[in-house]
This record gives sequence, structure tokens and C-alpha cells, in this order.
Amino acid sequence: MSVAAEPTDQCIVLEGISWEGYVQFDEMLGESRSVRLKFANDRLEIMSPSRRHEHIKSNIGCMIELFCRRERIFFQTEGSATLRREGKRGGEPDESYNFRKGSDEAELVIETALTSGGIDRLDFYRGLAMPEVWIWENECLAVYQWNDGDYVRSEQSRLLPALDLSIVAQFADHPYTSEVLDRFEAALESKH
Repeated sequence: MSVAAEPTDQCIVLEGISWEGYVQFDEMLGESRSVRLKFANDRLEIMSPSRRHEHIKSNIGCMIELFCRRERIFFQTEGSATLRREGKRGGEPDESYNFRKGSDEAELVIETALTSGGIDRLDFYRGLAMPEVWIWENECLAVYQWNDGDYVRSEQSRLLPALDLSIVAQFADHPYTSEVLDRFEAALESKH
């Protein structure tokens, strides 16, 4: 008996694309679509995320939201709303959040990197000066903070400093979200 390989993210990068070309393509696709776009340096990445990709980013997001609710931290989900710096960068993160009332600007983005060869995630967000970027790659969660014009890798979040990221990493790729939240909550309880 053979076991089918799990589908992976499908990604294509187009070279020599202008800002106007990116905007036209983005508008042509509209709001309801199954692909994510990233535009930077005249390159357009078109990615169709796999089920595993979506599962990991959702698990991480659910843990952030549960943590914030438990700790009574204000948060607003921005999801994969398009982020743009006119003429320079544009695209959708896997998940994004802000932690300030009255703001609709993302402060934290989450990216799941299961494939290589697309637009470099940190370079993309460097062009947006995103305050904090979390990247799930190779079974690890890496946290980058914007500091003096570049990203610095950190062991903890500046925005959620009390959140033990090793617990988030431990459960990010678990197959069942309800079990993720049960185990995450139990791990938080045991730390108090």
C-alpha cells in the first residue's frame, strides 16, 4: 500500500513586474481568492498555500488569541489583509495582529515557510518596517523584531513578552486544533 505525499505549497515567482502590474493583478483577483501575493523588487510571488500551511498558521494564531484572552491583552486580528508601501511592496501575510485600540495597522505578522524559492520573507517585511515577524520554518518558530532599520532575531516577543514561544512552537504543527488549544492552555496553567 502506498501513502500519498501531502500536498505542498505551490509557488511561482514572476520577474520584471511593475508596481502597476502588481496592483492590476491584485485587483483582478479580488477579495475572495485562494492565493496569496507578495510584490517586492519587481518580483511577484503567487502562492497557493497547502492545507498544512493553513493549519500551522491557524494553530499559531489560535494560541496567540487564547493567550491574549487569558492575559486580558487587547488584540485585533487583521488576518491576511493586504499590506502595502506604495510603489515598493505589497502582499498578504498568513496572519497579522495589532495590539492598539483604534489602529488598523498590523504590528505582528505570522508567516509559514514550507517551501523555498519565493520572495524572502524578512526582506519583504523590511520594506514595510513591520515591528515584529514570526516565521515558522523547519519545525521552528523564529521571532524577528524591527530594530534600528533591520531585523534582529529574538528569543521572545516584544509585543507579547510573557508568552513562552517554545510552547507555541511545540504545538504549531499538531494535527488537531482543539487538542492544540487544550494542551497549550494546560502548559500555560502549569507555568502559573
